[in-house]
Amino acid sequence: MNPYILLTVDGIDVVWNGERLTFLAGMQIDGDGSGGNIENDPDFQNDTSLHFEGQPLNAREDKWIVLPPEIILAVPGIVLGCQAHVLNTNGLESDCVVGDVGPRGKLGEGSIALANAIAVPSNPVTGGLDRRVIRYAVYPGMPALVDGKQYQLKAWGS
Repeated sequence: MNPYILLTVDGIDVVWNGERLTFLAGMQIDGDGSGGNIENDPDFQNDTSLHFEGQPLNAREDKWIVLPPEIILAVPGIVLGCQAHVLNTNGLESDCVVGDVGPRGKLGEGSIALANAIAVPSNPVTGGLDRRVIRYAVYPGMPALVDGKQYQLKAWGS
């Protein structure tokens, strides 16, 4: 299948080739989950859409990205819990999991641990990057294996 623009979110083209989604975006920082709100983030939530072994993910330990509902609903295959990969134009890269669902119209967000792995300022209040220097690849339907953790796919809303 020839790659094509599946949709545009926040001015960012999301390309689908039949196996993976790709896009180039910045990275805002998601500090949610079981690790607590150490940074006093006013947007903090103690839960994540995906759990591992029955517990919410931990933003300081687990490498994940956040995708908006319109992407999750636009492709075949389950997206939550699937394999993803990010590459910073500084040359650093990391595997990760799609671990949370964000608001509509917002693209480019990762956990504190993921930001640390690719040298993005990782404080959820003061960190992140607005410049579109992070290449995201997402593999719907492929359960993620990240840092020895095997994640399970989860249909969104279940």
